[in-house]
Amino acid sequence: MNTYTIRPLENSTLAIADAVNLLCSNCPNESERYEQNRLFSEIDMVQTPPFYKVFFGAYDNADGKLIGVGGIKSADWASDTCILYMMAVAEAHRSKGIGSGLEAARIQWMRDLFPHGRCLVSTKHKKRFERWHFKIVSEVNDRYLMILEF
Repeated sequence: MNTYTIRPLENSTLAIADAVNLLCSNCPNESERYEQNRLFSEIDMVQTPPFYKVFFGAYDNADGKLIGVGGIKSADWASDTCILYMMAVAEAHRSKGIGSGLEAARIQWMRDLFPHGRCLVSTKHKKRFERWHFKIVSEVNDRYLMILEF
């Protein structure tokens, strides 16, 4: 039984602030990419065609607290292409399937939106994405660019 629920991130100032804090505190090595002002502007819940994006939150069932977050957006520069990005799980809640649940929710969102296409992710964790059938495109500085075609 899951002790958490995954759903689209709430569109409120408090929810967005919680997501930004979670990303900043759980990705200290990514401080340049996960800078607070950039995160606030990126976690914008407006879905305006042709540029769609959504952030999913994992919420603790006991207290409703945000314990994980992950985003997906359609690339405005490539048709039928999505990008998985900005994911973090609170350290105290890791190894409970929350990251996998966030990945599944984002991939399902993409498949529901697009009948065919591709999804890109840049990651240090290639095995995590190989289980979703992502393939390695390239490797630079221990980071993998991976693609899922469907």
